[in-house]
Amino acid sequence: MFKTHFNRRQILLGLPCLPIAGSAKAQDPATGVIFAGASWCPVCKQAAPILAAFSAGHGLPVIVASADARPIPPFETLVPLGGHRLESAVSVYPTTLVYSAKRDDVIGRIEGYRNPTWYLGRLAKFLRLSEEMSG
Repeated sequence: MFKTHFNRRQILLGLPCLPIAGSAKAQDPATGVIFAGASWCPVCKQAAPILAAFSAGHGLPVIVASADARPIPPFETLVPLGGHRLESAVSVYPTTLVYSAKRDDVIGRIEGYRNPTWYLGRLAKFLRLSEEMSG
């Protein structure tokens, strides 16, 4: 679907999966999200709380890959983006990648953040796509 191919195994080998606490689905998720950004990025700071609320409501694990190796609130846990094979696929902060276990691949890419409605719409679209693939 995308020029840059990252399968789920490559992503998870390089970035530990950080499930949302209290989510039954997070134990073996069919869909997960990788949020690549930086703590100094004002757009990332706007998108992160929206992603946190969405992911908590849907039981999605979120991996935060930080370009400056600092937390992006409200996410406290992160992995450094620098030096990871995923780094070359990120040219805009934030970049949100949605992966599907069924396809074992990234099924969605959201570059940037316009506003909550736009961002949530894109996340919901890729979540529906993943559910359709699983069903």
